[in-house]
Amino acid sequence: MIPVSRNPERVWDGVSLSTTLGLVLVAAGCASDVTGPGEPLDRKPNLILIQLDDLDFRTYESMPRQRLLLSAQGTTFSNAIVTRPLSCPSRASVLTGLYAHNHGVLTNSPPRGGFEVFRDLGHEMTTVATWLQAEGYRTTLLGKYLNRYPAGDDTYVPPGWDEWHSLMFDRASEYVSYFMNENGQVVPYGMDPESYETDVLAHKTVDFIARHSGADAPPFFIHLNPSAPHSPAVPAPRHSDAFPGVGAPRTPSFNEADTSDKPQWLQAIPPLSSEETDEIDELTRRRYQALLAVEDMTQQILEALVAAGKLDDTYIFFTSDNGVFSGQHRLPGGKNAPYEEAIRVPLVVRGPRVHAGRIDEAVVGNIDLAPTLVELAGGTPSTTVDGRSLAALLRGERPADWRSEILIESAAGGSPYPLPAYAGLRSAAHTYVEYYSGEIELYDLFKDPDQLVNIANTADPALLSRLAARLDALRDCQGLSCR
Repeated sequence: MIPVSRNPERVWDGVSLSTTLGLVLVAAGCASDVTGPGEPLDRKPNLILIQLDDLDFRTYESMPRQRLLLSAQGTTFSNAIVTRPLSCPSRASVLTGLYAHNHGVLTNSPPRGGFEVFRDLGHEMTTVATWLQAEGYRTTLLGKYLNRYPAGDDTYVPPGWDEWHSLMFDRASEYVSYFMNENGQVVPYGMDPESYETDVLAHKTVDFIARHSGADAPPFFIHLNPSAPHSPAVPAPRHSDAFPGVGAPRTPSFNEADTSDKPQWLQAIPPLSSEETDEIDELTRRRYQALLAVEDMTQQILEALVAAGKLDDTYIFFTSDNGVFSGQHRLPGGKNAPYEEAIRVPLVVRGPRVHAGRIDEAVVGNIDLAPTLVELAGGTPSTTVDGRSLAALLRGERPADWRSEILIESAAGGSPYPLPAYAGLRSAAHTYVEYYSGEIELYDLFKDPDQLVNIANTADPALLSRLAARLDALRDCQGLSCR
């Protein structure tokens, strides 16, 4: 059994945390774009979207270099919500700015989800990539695209991408021994340290930046999608001994003692055994280890931007497709359920005119990323989207009509648990969920951030009525009515 350190003091290469982070900031030249709001840029900014796989908000807090390189230099959104907490639906929302009920990718596999459904519904013709390409951007995708890509057509490259380096789901293990479609050519990678996936993607990203460093180079959009820290969370060889004795944080909801107030599907799950908690602790340690290479990658990207003279006019977005459970509410893994560990993810943005070290509590979602990127590029989406741009929030402004809650939704399937379909709301103050089984959950996130006490049976009827009405308005919304 791995001894559990609930609040591990992280040390990087044997150097104290404060010293290490100071050195990192100096080495990366990270202060060069740390400013408050200023005059508009005189050229289109470069855009980088780094999207991890299964990084929950709490695990992000265990990444000190990442937080100093990004959060301390930009704005962190503390209520960033994935509207459908499952990989393929979420990634489809990032690409299109649409809720899952509008883009129709509901699970990770056909007939209701996966890459094939996204392609067959025609979504690839109108994505953030095609919109930015129309604005004169050079675009590249690196890493994970959509679950089940390429579905047999090994050389296929979707519209909108000038350069393409995508993992192939039918020919890949995670992190090592995988294949990539590189601009229409299948390229194998082996087990050697130089083939470690996060490092390969970092190298390709740095190379792309260097090739677009000239004063006359067009603006670029990089969509970077490493597998980390998705299970099995294989660390880079140089990090395989990191974090001895570290396991999953024992939060109040870990192996929740009393689930009698929860819906029937969760009540049916027994408490975690000691063997299961040992496995959770081991996987958590590997997740932390795998994220060290992500921190290395981020530093290398910032150094490349400094070397190219591009840091001052580049926005960097850092987020995840969804979170993941690590023993909370008795759930040893997976996502898809409407709890914070699955639906709440890190979202950090640094770049020109973005306030450094700021925390914004506005309720934002993955559906907002595409319209944000397009507005920063000076364009507009060519089709109606459900999300709205975060550009004003990045300037430190809060539009008077900004949403107070966002829709969360799930179809049956895509979960290792007998989880019924549901629709719900996530506001800054509450999570409200209606299951299609007829059960209801309501949590006061201010008083009960770990979602231990379902107050649906004791809450003010007026509050329940308001939330139910608002959910009815959003459940099948489209475009403007979603905002």
